[in-house]
Amino acid sequence: MDSLKTGLIIVSIIAGLLAMGMSYFLGRQINQEEIQRAQLEMQQLRASRDSIKAIAALKDSLQSMLSQEVKQLQSEANRLRGEVQNLEEQRKEDQLTVRTIRKKEELQNRLVKTFPEMAQSDWGVTDVYNEEHDVSVEYLLVPLWFSETFIIDHQNSESYKKQRDKLFAVDSLHQQVDVLQDSLFVLERQKAEAYKTGYDDAYSKYEDLNEKYINLLEKPPSVNLGLPKWGVIGASVGAGVLIGTQIK
Repeated sequence: MDSLKTGLIIVSIIAGLLAMGMSYFLGRQINQEEIQRAQLEMQQLRASRDSIKAIAALKDSLQSMLSQEVKQLQSEANRLRGEVQNLEEQRKEDQLTVRTIRKKEELQNRLVKTFPEMAQSDWGVTDVYNEEHDVSVEYLLVPLWFSETFIIDHQNSESYKKQRDKLFAVDSLHQQVDVLQDSLFVLERQKAEAYKTGYDDAYSKYEDLNEKYINLLEKPPSVNLGLPKWGVIGASVGAGVLIGTQIK
């Protein structure tokens, strides 16, 4: 019977040591798996961040190119507006020049220059007496069907003026749209910068937390229960003795 008690005590001690070893081994195994999971998660997040940064950099580059192209187009539009203004000023000057002509020959030359097709037809100037006012007035003599040229030119002139006014209105609207688009572009850039700042801050905090978590898994803090280093073994031995004492 004593040998049986002694055997049970030894078995209890060995079981306790095996339980300790198994607990340590399983704990280390679980920690190692959790470390690998945390490291893999961090790698995936880092890859996602790098991908987002690459896309953002490409988008910024495209936006910069588009902004430069927009500036060039706006500069060209401003140049064309300047030319339109110059043409309008030149038109007014030419109109004033015609109204200040006083010589008959000069007016006839200007008429031929304006309507070169008149040189191919019979036309001239004649005096028509006005009895009521007792005065002679010079009249232009042209073929009747030549008058259609004046009619068409007048119609074109009226149409061109209406088109000009509409184009000015369209151009004004385009300028207002450009201002609004610039405002939207600035807001979009500010929003993107805010998202980027928030994302970088969150990523930095997560990276720091992940690193601390892995360090904690690799080096878990020791728990002191106030027992000596061999307390567990002693407890196992005591359990073995207790079991042994119950056997009769």
